[in-house]
Amino acid sequence: MNIKLDKHTPDSLASLFVLLMEEGMTPNQILVGIVRLATDSKELEGTIVSADCIRFLLSIMPLDASAPGVTGFVLSLAKEGVSSLMLFDALGFACYVCGLFDTASLLRLTYQRLQADKIISQMLRD
Repeated sequence: MNIKLDKHTPDSLASLFVLLMEEGMTPNQILVGIVRLATDSKELEGTIVSADCIRFLLSIMPLDASAPGVTGFVLSLAKEGVSSLMLFDALGFACYVCGLFDTASLLRLTYQRLQADKIISQMLRD
């Protein structure tokens, strides 16, 4: 599987996640901030299956809340206009770069499903 970033996801996010993982952070630790951002921002509110999709991901990749500084930093990215979808995309790409292919595939599929759900839900509302 060859994973590329979406055109809306800044390369710097993926680079940041690669650097964090090279320093010993795990995708599960980074995921805490992404899930909290998705929940707190209500970005995916009104979508059809997003909550189930995230619950499924978390059943496979349990959260590791042992890095509260990383969680806080990820949450602060919302002030810069970064969405949880961008973060899922960037983390999946970073996992791919770091050789965590199974995790990268799970995150990529989650990102694609959430993105599709957001588009379909918007179309149904319009």
